[in-house]
Amino acid sequence: MTLLKIFADHSCFVVGGLTNGSGRYISAAPGAEAKYRSASGTSSLFSSSSQLFPPSRLRYNRSDIMPSGRSRLLEDFRNNRFPNLQLRDLIGHIVEFSQDQHGSRFIQQKLERATPAERQMVFNEILQAAYQLMTDVFGNYVIQKFFEFGSLDQKLALATRIRGHVLPLALQMYGCRVIQKALESISSDQQSEMVKELDGHVLKCVKDQNGNHVVQKCIECVQPQSLQFIIDAFKGQVFVLSTHPYGCRVIQRILEHCTAEQTLPILEELHQHTEQLVQDQYGNYVIQHVLEHGRPEDKSKIVSEIRGKVLALSQHKFASNVVEKCVTHASRAERALLIDEVCCQNDGPHSALYTMMKDQYANYVVQKMIDMAEPAQRKIIVHKIRPHITTLRKYTYGKHILAKLEKYYLKNSPDLGPIGGPPNGML
Repeated sequence: MTLLKIFADHSCFVVGGLTNGSGRYISAAPGAEAKYRSASGTSSLFSSSSQLFPPSRLRYNRSDIMPSGRSRLLEDFRNNRFPNLQLRDLIGHIVEFSQDQHGSRFIQQKLERATPAERQMVFNEILQAAYQLMTDVFGNYVIQKFFEFGSLDQKLALATRIRGHVLPLALQMYGCRVIQKALESISSDQQSEMVKELDGHVLKCVKDQNGNHVVQKCIECVQPQSLQFIIDAFKGQVFVLSTHPYGCRVIQRILEHCTAEQTLPILEELHQHTEQLVQDQYGNYVIQHVLEHGRPEDKSKIVSEIRGKVLALSQHKFASNVVEKCVTHASRAERALLIDEVCCQNDGPHSALYTMMKDQYANYVVQKMIDMAEPAQRKIIVHKIRPHITTLRKYTYGKHILAKLEKYYLKNSPDLGPIGGPPNGML
């Protein structure tokens, strides 16, 4: 009786079953609906064109939770039961899809080509759950897409949601990516507002596996005058940070992007610790960076620290890389002095050049000297090497030196005479 009362105004319903509207009887037994749906034509009661049962996408309900914990819509999507899914089909499900690996990827791809109306429809749902998505393994990518492809209003709205949460997001594995993308995408005024929240927490961020990337992005994207608080936080900390696996990266970004006035105190502290830094597994990269990109006067200060210690530092795993960079980036006069230091020591089995040629690290410095030397100085190096050719052939690293000489002289040089390779031409 209940059914009859509820559907009293629908003549298609009869006790114990249904009709299709034209009098044809359909069993009410379990499964009959599905069987009939698959066999009936487009005018069927259960067809997608029926007004009583609207298109299939609208019959998905957020309360339809599957055993997996996913909605029926997401479960069907993951099982490829909905091959032509569109963004408009996800109304009410955007946040859930954003937090699913496959759903997130689907939304990201669609957003790139979506109409403004479609983007706004998606945005309306994610904005309420913005912080939750920013810190989600898959959701963070959907937020990033809006910083990349969203309207100015959408970017501003998301930036507003970040306000007050910059530090915890910067220190969070996925939130730090959102902050970085935001810094690339928002106005300079919004950038300045955002980075202010890191003031007082700079060192904590720099030493954090996630936060250091945010500080680097700040230095790359934000006007230097808004970053003075970072420079101030580094006072007296440059050596410690340069020998830190994350800090050394931040120091390099400062040297690349900040003003001369800001980098000057950083460089002054670096120069006080050059000898220690060149031998440090992280600090050596900071010194190399100055040699590659720094001012001539800063390069000269480093070269002067290396002079007199070329042999010892060339045999060091980390410092040897710095010596190579000195040879490459020093002035012509400074380079000549470095090479001279190696070549002008007493000859014999324990001369500096001979020791370096056999060493696993120093042999690369010798190779670089051969490459960078002026022709007259290269002749001196070769004449110093020639008496040791037979011995060098016995050492793995010595062979590298002989191969380098082959490159320049191809066994015989009118100026230098034969290098002295074996008759078969093999080293």
